[in-house]
Amino acid sequence: MGTAHVDGFSIDTGANLLLANYSRLHALSAELGIADQLFDFHSGAGGILRDHELNSFTPSSVFDVIRYRGVSFLSRIRLVLFFIHAFRFTSELDFFDLSVGKDSDADRDAYSVVTDRLSEEVAAYIVDPFVRTFHFHGARQMSMKYFDALVALFVGTRDFKPQGFNGFMETLPRALQKRLDVATSSPVSLVRPGSEGVEVDGEPFDAAVLAVPAPIGLAILAPPSADQLEVLSRTTYAPTLSVAFRCPLAVAEDFEGIWIPYHESGLISECSNETCKGASNETECVINFGLHTEAAAVWLDRSDEEVFGVVAKEWGRLFPDYQGALQGLHVQRWPLAMPIYGPGHVERVRQFWHRGQGDGHIYLCGDYLNHPWVEGSIRCGEKVAGMLCSTA
Repeated sequence: MGTAHVDGFSIDTGANLLLANYSRLHALSAELGIADQLFDFHSGAGGILRDHELNSFTPSSVFDVIRYRGVSFLSRIRLVLFFIHAFRFTSELDFFDLSVGKDSDADRDAYSVVTDRLSEEVAAYIVDPFVRTFHFHGARQMSMKYFDALVALFVGTRDFKPQGFNGFMETLPRALQKRLDVATSSPVSLVRPGSEGVEVDGEPFDAAVLAVPAPIGLAILAPPSADQLEVLSRTTYAPTLSVAFRCPLAVAEDFEGIWIPYHESGLISECSNETCKGASNETECVINFGLHTEAAAVWLDRSDEEVFGVVAKEWGRLFPDYQGALQGLHVQRWPLAMPIYGPGHVERVRQFWHRGQGDGHIYLCGDYLNHPWVEGSIRCGEKVAGMLCSTA
């Protein structure tokens, strides 16, 4: 979570929104004294692009799915029936802890299962765009357990409303920094487990928590246990670039977010109008884009100017009213944007929690341990803290 400040605009460079059903986030915000800075987004509806037509879609309830016009009526009915069927496992699965519960399709990808159960249309124009909007890679790489758990969360709560902080996303890490003993600009190069404790760059500690992406943990942990090595070395990530532009308010449409299916654009996965966060002035606002993982792999090393140019050109192709209206503000390169909860990964991590976590007084922590999004990350931290307290 972070925020860049460019030319008088604030631009979130990581997590872009929160949800009202983030119970642990709200509890942590209250503890840190920043709960009053949370607010609900009030903006135009979102939509999914299909065949150059933007179909309004803000999935806050099952009825929104029925009203959606981006897929056939039969596909919508099948999806609603699937949602109704999902009520039976709302108490069995936990989206913010994918290790919870069993799913017979956990070893299959979401795209294939949805195609078999519902239709290719639903997979291509609802499920895959959703996964790409929030994870940047496609549903063919996502375990069906992820999607089943997401649907269980969707039908089991009414609080699917997007939220943010008045001070943008940096509000939470800054509040944490004030309460904790944080040493910045202090890189760690070696974490060495031992029989009595841990050495971090030669300094002894009782234990260590590696709350970093898996590749970084693997690089500094020497030697990892066999189970730690299995998880760290086999975790993969989807890269993206977050590309922000300034745009005249007269051009910017009244929308909160737009999902772009891969069939429509091989470059842009999603777009958000940051006006709902207050990223605007009297004449302009911030428009933020995320790129598909396939495109990010090509554009990560290109210059800002090249990135601005190709994204603005592509958005102008999709929405001609924006041609010539976008001015580049900020490019955030995100090579380890989102862990991929693929078939095999979810079960591998589930086993790690029972065998391997805490080996050599080393604890791994992060969203890649089956704890998606900001809410999942907080819950993972709480789980690890509980394990440390139980061994103290």
